[in-house]
Amino acid sequence: MGNVLSWAMRLVATVTFCVFSVFSWSEEPAALGTCIACHGKSGMAVSAEYPNLGGQYEDYLTLQLTNFRSGDRQNAVMNGIAAQLTDADIAALSAWFSAQPHHTAANGDAKLVEEGRNRAAYCHACHGMQGHPVAEVWPILSGQSALYLANQMAGYKQGTRHHPLMVNVVRDLSTPAIAALSAYYSQHIKPD
Repeated sequence: MGNVLSWAMRLVATVTFCVFSVFSWSEEPAALGTCIACHGKSGMAVSAEYPNLGGQYEDYLTLQLTNFRSGDRQNAVMNGIAAQLTDADIAALSAWFSAQPHHTAANGDAKLVEEGRNRAAYCHACHGMQGHPVAEVWPILSGQSALYLANQMAGYKQGTRHHPLMVNVVRDLSTPAIAALSAYYSQHIKPD
């Protein structure tokens, strides 16, 4: 019985070591404390106004933090926070949040989801069929808060947020169309 118990304990220890070796989370970045109040430790935003960062592409996060820091992307809160970040902080935060689980807000108006799905055909070219683009410098839309998505599209439309493609895409979108697209993309989108 002792040999079986000893063997079982060694097996458990080996499996545990292997699991933690493969799935180990990197250490928390030193600058993580500056993000938690709005984006949560795992990247699940504490308010529908903020983006979920968990599972977002690392390259996209790095680009956006760098743009906030330089002022190329304007946001009264983020510009001040990012101005304090070093390149190493940005790299560590981007790696941390991209390694966290993807979160789904699913907070858009359920009655608008189908309309949004029908309107999303133009979005698929860049953001993928399920809201996960191939280019990792573009954001994953699937699961983001409907309010956050609507605010970003409105920003492109009003000229407070800039991207040469997005400005043209949203130019003719009505407020109801933006609400429908936001409701659709706030869901966890499954393949058709």
